[in-house]
Amino acid sequence: MLVLPAFCVGLACFLCAACTEPIPLYGTWSDNRGNTFSFFEDGTFNAKFSGDNVGGNYSVLLNALTLSTNNGQRIVTEWDIRGNMLYLDWTDEDGKPISMTLYKVSN
Repeated sequence: MLVLPAFCVGLACFLCAACTEPIPLYGTWSDNRGNTFSFFEDGTFNAKFSGDNVGGNYSVLLNALTLSTNNGQRIVTEWDIRGNMLYLDWTDEDGKPISMTLYKVSN
């Protein structure tokens, strides 16, 4: 008699552990200088900053963010979210880091 409840509890624990944790980056982030980043659940992103439009793929491992752009650039940065603000560094084509503070504007 105790086998069925124990099985149900074990199955529920397994299903909860098997689900991936949602990444809080999903959505669109913007600042007051016209820079915009949009992160999508399929692992792609679009970015607009300094008049350039960039897209590509991204991956997240804890607080490390790897951006692979369509033009072959690969940027590895640390991201941090405090409240509704996203902090990250972008590397321009000259290799100079651009520190950004972005605000979530849509999910």
